[in-house]
Amino acid sequence: MKKGIDVGGSFIKVLWEDGRREKFYVRDIFRDNKAFVERLREIIKQGSPSKVGVAVAGFTSLEGVVYKSPNIPALDRVDVKGILLEEGIEGLVLNDVSAGALGEWYYDHRDSKNLLFVAIGTGLGAGFVSEGRVFLGSCGSSLELGHHIVERNGELCNCGRKGCLEAYCSSYGLERIYKRLSGEELKDYQVVQRAREGDQMALKSIEVFKDYLTIGLMNAIHILNPDRVVLGGGLVEQLRAFMEDMEARLKSSVESLPSECFKLEFSKCGEFCMARGALALVLMDDR
Repeated sequence: MKKGIDVGGSFIKVLWEDGRREKFYVRDIFRDNKAFVERLREIIKQGSPSKVGVAVAGFTSLEGVVYKSPNIPALDRVDVKGILLEEGIEGLVLNDVSAGALGEWYYDHRDSKNLLFVAIGTGLGAGFVSEGRVFLGSCGSSLELGHHIVERNGELCNCGRKGCLEAYCSSYGLERIYKRLSGEELKDYQVVQRAREGDQMALKSIEVFKDYLTIGLMNAIHILNPDRVVLGGGLVEQLRAFMEDMEARLKSSVESLPSECFKLEFSKCGEFCMARGALALVLMDDR
């Protein structure tokens, strides 16, 4: 039985080929390299899978090494493919949102020729699938949309640079925008709740968030010319009621030719999106 694994900073999620789902809390050890790797090893082995796809949040090479994971320090320089080999388990490893993009195409958007998937939660990541094949670049680090600069000398990103898209469009980005506007420190879900209650500072914070997201997506559309843009991730799900105008915003920002080519949709796969993509990776590998 095959399974897909999504390695996140708060939970490691597993989706089995027969539809079973598992979720393991790891937030308490996300900075502890030894403890995190051992926990990951246990989860990989559990259930004696015949093949495993692993989706990892971070700059992950084609060889399955995590060079840097800005939001999971315990994974920096970890050879995830090496863990699979040591355990004698056949498997594949790639960036989590690249896996998520593949899952979007495989399960929901087979009619798409070029699909851009953008996931926003703790951070911001992207993946691109062209003609049914996930694009990973020369060494596996393509589509790091969250770490392209949208504001020179702007807010500090978790990667250490200033002005990255993720510094504005992420959970901590929304929290930071709200604090700058209101002077009050709230968690992302509290900002969203206040917006639902009509709080003007919260609503303004979401508008600023959407302005930066529009810039980032416009840049990506001009570079990639997708026919499908899919938005997902935990924060997008929270903000869904406030994002109905995103396609119109984008189409008015993008040049007319690429604007005519794409439509924007919201992911329906929920919190197991990246695990689903990791599973799709190994299922497709066997075709």
